[in-house]
Amino acid sequence: MSFFTARRTSLSIFLLGAALPGFGQTLSNHYALILKDPPVSARFVGREAVRSTAAESYRQQILRTHDAVRQAVAARAIPVTGTADVVMNAVFVLASPDRVADLQQIPEVLAVIPMRVVHPMLNRALGLQNAPAAWTALGGQGSAGAGMKVGVIDYGIDQTHPALQDSSLSMPSGFPKCTDGHPEDCSYTNTKVIVARSYTRITGAGSNPSNPAADSRPDDYSPRDREGHGTAIASVIAGNAAKGVVTITGMAPKAWLGNYKVFGSPNVNDYPTEAVFIQAVNDAVKDGMDVVNISSAVTATTAATDTGAACGLSSGAPCDPMGLAYENAVKAGVVVVAAAGNSGYDGTSYPSFNTIGTPANAPSVIAVGAVTNAHYFTPTVTVAGGPSNLQNIAGQPGDDPYSPVGAITAPVIDVTTLGDDGYGCSPFPAGSLTGAFALIQRNPVGSSTVCNFATKVDNAFDAGAFGVILYMSDSSAVIPPGNLDNNGIPVVMISQSDGVALKAYIKSNPTAQVTIDPSGAEVADTADSNLLSYYSSMGPSAGDSTVKPDMVAVGTDIYMAAQSYDPAGGQYSTTRYADASGTSFAAPMVAGAAALVKQKHPSWNPAQIRSALINSASQDVTQDDSGDTIDVQWVGSGKLDAGAAVNATVVANPPTVSYGVLAGAPSNVARQITITNMGTGSVTLTAAVVPGPKSFTGNLTSGLTPTLDKTSLTLAAGAAGTLNLTINGALPAAGSYSGAVTVKGTGASLSIPYLYLVGGGAATGYNLVFVGSGGFEGIVGQQPVDPLYPLRPHGIGVKLTDAAGVPVAGSPVSWSVRPRGAVTFQNSATVTDAYGIAATDVTILTTGNITVTCTIAGQAYTFGGYGFNQPTISNGGVVNDANFQTPIAPGSYVAVFGTGLSLYSDPAVYSPLPLSVDGVNVSFDVPSAGLSYPGRIVYVSPGQINVQVPWELQGQSSAQVKVIIDQTVFGNVVTVPLADAAPAFFENTGIAAALDQNYAIVTANNPAKRGQLVQLYMNALGPLNNQPASGDPASGTTLATTKNQPKVTIGGQDAPVQFSGLAPGFPGLYQVNVTVPAGISAGTAQISLSIGGVTTKASTLPVQ
Repeated sequence: MSFFTARRTSLSIFLLGAALPGFGQTLSNHYALILKDPPVSARFVGREAVRSTAAESYRQQILRTHDAVRQAVAARAIPVTGTADVVMNAVFVLASPDRVADLQQIPEVLAVIPMRVVHPMLNRALGLQNAPAAWTALGGQGSAGAGMKVGVIDYGIDQTHPALQDSSLSMPSGFPKCTDGHPEDCSYTNTKVIVARSYTRITGAGSNPSNPAADSRPDDYSPRDREGHGTAIASVIAGNAAKGVVTITGMAPKAWLGNYKVFGSPNVNDYPTEAVFIQAVNDAVKDGMDVVNISSAVTATTAATDTGAACGLSSGAPCDPMGLAYENAVKAGVVVVAAAGNSGYDGTSYPSFNTIGTPANAPSVIAVGAVTNAHYFTPTVTVAGGPSNLQNIAGQPGDDPYSPVGAITAPVIDVTTLGDDGYGCSPFPAGSLTGAFALIQRNPVGSSTVCNFATKVDNAFDAGAFGVILYMSDSSAVIPPGNLDNNGIPVVMISQSDGVALKAYIKSNPTAQVTIDPSGAEVADTADSNLLSYYSSMGPSAGDSTVKPDMVAVGTDIYMAAQSYDPAGGQYSTTRYADASGTSFAAPMVAGAAALVKQKHPSWNPAQIRSALINSASQDVTQDDSGDTIDVQWVGSGKLDAGAAVNATVVANPPTVSYGVLAGAPSNVARQITITNMGTGSVTLTAAVVPGPKSFTGNLTSGLTPTLDKTSLTLAAGAAGTLNLTINGALPAAGSYSGAVTVKGTGASLSIPYLYLVGGGAATGYNLVFVGSGGFEGIVGQQPVDPLYPLRPHGIGVKLTDAAGVPVAGSPVSWSVRPRGAVTFQNSATVTDAYGIAATDVTILTTGNITVTCTIAGQAYTFGGYGFNQPTISNGGVVNDANFQTPIAPGSYVAVFGTGLSLYSDPAVYSPLPLSVDGVNVSFDVPSAGLSYPGRIVYVSPGQINVQVPWELQGQSSAQVKVIIDQTVFGNVVTVPLADAAPAFFENTGIAAALDQNYAIVTANNPAKRGQLVQLYMNALGPLNNQPASGDPASGTTLATTKNQPKVTIGGQDAPVQFSGLAPGFPGLYQVNVTVPAGISAGTAQISLSIGGVTTKASTLPVQ
């Protein structure tokens, strides 16, 4: 199918296609070689010690060992992807599972551990957390955060956003710091964002040195944020004052930011392994970051510091490499703040305890849960350039969650212009709404045409709609459209009068651009603030059952910066602002506050800063958002109070007290708390134990109230004293028991939470939560990519806990599948292990939807899966999209023919062209030149994909091409010849695609006029001046012109060329403007073009 005769014939626009949600999978063949010597941070504890001469000498020793290991790995023809030396002593490699035993034989290697995939998880919020008081203590908002460096380990940062620029700042000495070996990445820095490192090349690399194209996932390797998650987080931490619907400011607005991009582009590399997260934090420590924020996680299956026999590995090998690395970053002097996770409701019942992710699970990492805000947002509809009554039209949102969460802009089509009665109850013509919003009326009472909202929206979606604007049928109050079908597009209801006005306006202005902004209007809601958000992960910590989360912060309905480059991103917005929720956004509140504490107290170490934050937390979060009374296990110490943290003068170590799970009656089991006076004068403190309330799940029966060995301390400036907190007595009933030790004095108030648990809860209260991924998919017959490691599930797994969150060991497990025989189970657990975990690998045996159910103690958890046939490109199936021939040319459009190439048929519907449509990617690799780049998708279907060849392949003679589905399903690899130019006419029914000088399509009924100008549309004319980036549209001001001048003949005569280059506004579409020779005969003329020594196949042009 040629470009001109493809499913969409319009030349005017490329628009967005719906994305197929993919399951998170283990990334095959990524391993960490854990070396025998400890990392730098294990021998040199503290920021200054890690930077000492002795530490550097030891680091050089580690690097020499790395060199020896690299040589040993290279001798085995295995690629090395990176190393770590400060937070972990490791070399990271790509290897097939059958090479693990060989790698283990390298003398310096302690263990070879497969790397798990990692999942990503402000105005009123700052007031709720007392940021103004913190700013006052630091000289005002204008100096808050000054001199502090905060690293953001995430999707990248959009340094062009107004909230992330600050001309008052200067680049600090020794900066910018950028991706090793890629100085071009420094273009993604400014005086606010001073580090730009991208690790996407590691995630996207192929694992087989002899055939790297087989499983490569090429991507945008720059530090650019194409998702929006990282940009949002950065704005919460340190955003400058910027105005969207409301004015936002980060917690530490004058702090510098470090961009450590670990996630790739949406639907391309969403699931990097923990290897890149370890390398990123290793770099952040060496770059001198004061604070690091990580708002992503791996399921914690053990304690972060467990090693060796605890998880079936060799002695000293870490059970949780990522958790241990971030724990060691704290030892190296960096404050680490992590999102606790969004799994508080992921189990078979609510609440779901024991769901803290790693690295939040690590003892010294500050794990942050989320609470509700004092506002929410409602949608608006705005017509660009329209009258005042069509600005910020109030609306009610549909109940269909969609991505992206930000504003989307598109033209609006009144469905009555499609022959519909206006109510949308019948299917619309295929493609009739592509790239547009549908305007549909609600059925009036008594109408002969009746259908529900879901039918209207489904019909619009099936016709390609970008979104739906519904309007009321009468003057009654606007209602939210409900019971929608999860199509993933925005749906908003507006009033009858506004709908009628909009309908009239677009009739006269059919190209008007309209924005649906889900966050268009702010609504104050103090009554529902300070409630624990239902999704917030809860403690205790995995493995050792300690207090986690450490604290909570506002994470719901946060208005933040968003990226505006890639509409495939979940936090894309045409307004550059969006409202979102999650512990992802609560954590940066605390990270920003940590920077403020460090600014006020530059000599304090991470433990002291951690205490200031945790032990100063406010106690005003007492319920969840369902009205349930909560306790320490849900919220830790309480909610962030930035002002109290910055002004703290007394700190505690540890800041939380845990007794774990009591195995028997405790006999004087004591925990020591060291209280230190960091102030300048003596202080007398009073200590007391305050048992927690009887909550929805905790303190349900009379427990053991811990006792203190003393109730007062008098401490001179800089002095420390101890409190011993002891539990003693008969073992209480099964459950969780918590409370706090309060320490108060003049200018000092600490709340130190404590927790202990008793296992053995009744089976009727058991809860199952998934471990790792909530689903699975793969190619039929393909074996699991890695054999199941002990306690490190690579297939699917669950964790069984009792009602208090205590793991239940030794419980029998059964696995079943529907349809019967759809998978074979391998390495399947038959009983839960010491951590309450059971897991299995599966080999898929059938295509289509599959469900696997794990049943334990009467609880059942069902996993969704999908089986694919391998996407297969036909022999000779990659051809020029205009003439169906080879070779193909960089920057041109090609058609890829085959079977199983996609589950759906959809065009790309926005520009720049996306890297993925419906979860489908196309990769182009030239292994001999070390090149691996993504194609830009135009159209996908089961049998054909249209894609732009990357410009980066210029000068190469061939490329290896494959199709990838959902990031893990790899197609066959075919080799395709390349040429700098392979010119061809796009055609429409055998006629060269052309417009006359009146911009009408040239046809037999509208022939080109002799002596007049025609615009020819072509493919693959070769290199350009002012060449745009792959997928980007050509500029309409700085024209992209061909480096070689073409020669065009029509009817055997030369046709003078007026312009040769890319059509403005289009990516990769060539336009050649010529004058039709006046002396040729009327009729059907032969037309050809030559450029760079290559001549097109002749086409025809009707001439009059």
